[in-house]
Amino acid sequence: MTHTDTSIDRAVTTPPFSNPIRIGLGICLVLAGLLNGGSQYLIELLTSDQEEFSEQFQWGLDHPVSHQSEQFALVLSTLFLPLAFLALAQVTRWHTPRLTVVATVLMLWGMWGFHNVLVLGYAAGSVGPGSIGVDASVTLNDDFVEHTGVLVSALFPHLIGSFIGILLLSIACWRSGVFPKVPLVLLAAFLVWDFTLPAVGPFEPHLLLMVALGWLGVHVMRMPHRFWLGARA
Repeated sequence: MTHTDTSIDRAVTTPPFSNPIRIGLGICLVLAGLLNGGSQYLIELLTSDQEEFSEQFQWGLDHPVSHQSEQFALVLSTLFLPLAFLALAQVTRWHTPRLTVVATVLMLWGMWGFHNVLVLGYAAGSVGPGSIGVDASVTLNDDFVEHTGVLVSALFPHLIGSFIGILLLSIACWRSGVFPKVPLVLLAAFLVWDFTLPAVGPFEPHLLLMVALGWLGVHVMRMPHRFWLGARA
């Protein structure tokens, strides 16, 4: 007769630090929503009447604290966004592995492009106006958009990778049956709204991003740990 030590079984089947990692990545989801979605929503409310780049750059000069805080929050969000989406992929990979792989590769490519977009925007919109003037900064920003290297390393990866990758990851989350449906709908709606439609009055797409990622982050932190390890709902 054989004897099975269940404590050894648990040690083998449960990866070390698995629970703290789940909690930490759930926090990353919340922080990503606040730093990226929240900061961009607030700045949109403050600058909704500034439609031209020259007006936006001048507003940044006139309101340095608000502008620099928003820009710092955006740059900081690039630290948490990839980790946030990888948290979702950790759950979906057990249920839709192929879809998760495709979504994750595209998402990481898109996050790389998004980071580069923010860096270039920081140079043109935050550093430039105080250094070379507003008009020259607008010209620099326009040149960035038309530069082949920028298109290949920033705009195309972000526009293609972020949109398709996050949308596919949302579908994978839906199909897993582990996540609540409402924040997934909000996340998909954010993508369509942000990439194709303008803001409507006080409502701006990043409000949806903030709510969706915050909701998903709390769900990841509170979910039974067996779902994190691949159990079905």
